[in-house]
Amino acid sequence: MREQMERVLGHPVSLTLGPSDDGLVIAVSRSGDPASIRAAWVDAGSGRVLARMATPPGRPSRYRPIVAAVMSIDAPDLPHERALVALVAPTASAMRPVMMDDPAAPAVPVTADGLAATRLPRDAVVLAADALDDTGEPVGRVVRAGISEMRYDGVSVGGHMRSTHGMAAGIGHGHWARSMAEAAFEAGYEPARARWIPPGLAPGPPRVEPDSAYPAAPPALISRWEAADGARVLLRQAPAPLASPDPGGALSRPVRVGEWSGVLRGGGGMVTVVWETDSRAFGLQVRGVVDPEAVALRVAGGVTVPAEG
Repeated sequence: MREQMERVLGHPVSLTLGPSDDGLVIAVSRSGDPASIRAAWVDAGSGRVLARMATPPGRPSRYRPIVAAVMSIDAPDLPHERALVALVAPTASAMRPVMMDDPAAPAVPVTADGLAATRLPRDAVVLAADALDDTGEPVGRVVRAGISEMRYDGVSVGGHMRSTHGMAAGIGHGHWARSMAEAAFEAGYEPARARWIPPGLAPGPPRVEPDSAYPAAPPALISRWEAADGARVLLRQAPAPLASPDPGGALSRPVRVGEWSGVLRGGGGMVTVVWETDSRAFGLQVRGVVDPEAVALRVAGGVTVPAEG
């Protein structure tokens, strides 16, 4: 079946599901680096391609070993179809969906190139997806907040691309720590430090924020400096790589942060910079200062990552 789908689609196929009761085969493959997951619904009899979808690029890793999406066909003239597709790190050999009405859903194997997929019941609510090792033990989980939802309505693909990182989004769910030493002990890694902060901004207590999509991943650490007039610098950091790289876009521009590539966004007196090193991901937010872009790039350029080992 896989070879037949490769002839129909004109590109390599990693795995196939089906045919379904309606005679549809789902052909799943990967494309690009970072990789996107491609899925095509093909009529097994005629070879007609009824739908195609592709996820945002993803990067499974040690701390975030699975990137997943639910794909649905919901069109008046097509059979209703749903599937969970995932890109899984080499540390895992299987993927298991966690569903509200079927907590014991079976695991499905991961292909040699890191893909896994399974059909879903029409009304299934996917709560999470686990990456499993050779013994069947979980090595990491992505929860619903991080699982993208994609839907083909017969004309176009829409949905919620939830595998975002939020590195420069400000303050979220978490708690304040009494000191950076206490925060670092809880997070399990030594924080990077900013060598330069604009004069007049005083340091506040650090914050520990769990990853909303990956509950087993190390939490992010946030350092902040503030002034009475509302000026503020926030530096968020977490172990790299992010499961979803910053996509850039029309309202952003690429920048260099030392030897690393970053993405800068600005407007309305606030600037954010997101960048990654080999071991750490950073999100910097600067607001309420004169020339916030210059300040943000100077602060980012002075952030030093501790040597590991």
